[in-house]
Amino acid sequence: MNSASNFVRSLLDLLISLGNVVVAALVTVEVWLRAQLTQFGLPPPIQTAILVAVAVLLIIGALRLFGGLIRVAVILVLILIAIHIALPVLQH
Repeated sequence: MNSASNFVRSLLDLLISLGNVVVAALVTVEVWLRAQLTQFGLPPPIQTAILVAVAVLLIIGALRLFGGLIRVAVILVLILIAIHIALPVLQH
């Protein structure tokens, strides 16, 4: 029983680590996209609208690509990232 518990714990730690890598990559892409949009001279509200649209496209892609519980986890992470993108505009 103890070895099974350790296996499950290790598997969950691996999934959390993979989730952290995915979130870090998405945040890196968000920062890069925001920098590119700033270079084009777009104001922050328009940047946010574009980034939310990209997040929605990622959510739709996740719905089609993944299945089951992984689909739910991916969608929740992407929704949280969309909220993170929209927070600066919501605070003003």
